[in-house]
Amino acid sequence: MRLSKVFLCLIITLFFVTSCMRISNSPRQDGQDTKPNQQEPPQKQNEQKINEEGVNLGDYFPITEGSTWQYRGEGNEYASFTREVEFNKGNKAQIKENSGGTISRSIYEVSDSEIVRTFFQGESYEDKNFLEEESNENLVILKKPLKKGARWDTAHGTREIVDLNAIVETPSGKFENCIKIKVAYEHSTLHEYFAKGVGLVKREFESEGMKVISELEKYDIKK
Repeated sequence: MRLSKVFLCLIITLFFVTSCMRISNSPRQDGQDTKPNQQEPPQKQNEQKINEEGVNLGDYFPITEGSTWQYRGEGNEYASFTREVEFNKGNKAQIKENSGGTISRSIYEVSDSEIVRTFFQGESYEDKNFLEEESNENLVILKKPLKKGARWDTAHGTREIVDLNAIVETPSGKFENCIKIKVAYEHSTLHEYFAKGVGLVKREFESEGMKVISELEKYDIKK
């Protein structure tokens, strides 16, 4: 089934954790090395460390007013785009996304347990503050528990945490310890990568042999 440009634009403009700390194998107090079968798998150790320390999801989705991101894309005319936090109030922020062909605006709410897109307006060419508008959707972008294999259904596909320690190379640099999210649609798949302190650093969309990639080229996170 061939996707129309409009549907593709909506999917690749959708999106929008954690730092997997390396745990070294330390010697036992009696001077003997700990045996391999007494250690839990490294990935399991990392996941437990994340949960124990209580990660702040907001670190992976900055919403400070004036923050900007620019993405370089390939594979589709909508792959390159920019994002900007236009307004912020408490844990809510309005983000404008401009692909050159269309502009959309979204409202996100960031809490300790989840990041949710509560409002979306496509073809939004008038500068307007939508922070007080009534919610028109409930798209959970990221949520706890931060555990590999955790998944949840949304109106825009099933989202799943597939990696808590992804390494991503982008034009703006190399990012380690990224959260990788897989979004499964009926005929396509989207992967999103979130880095601590930066947010979305890469997006990969695949459908019927077609691949669209957006990578972070430059960014400016306001404090």
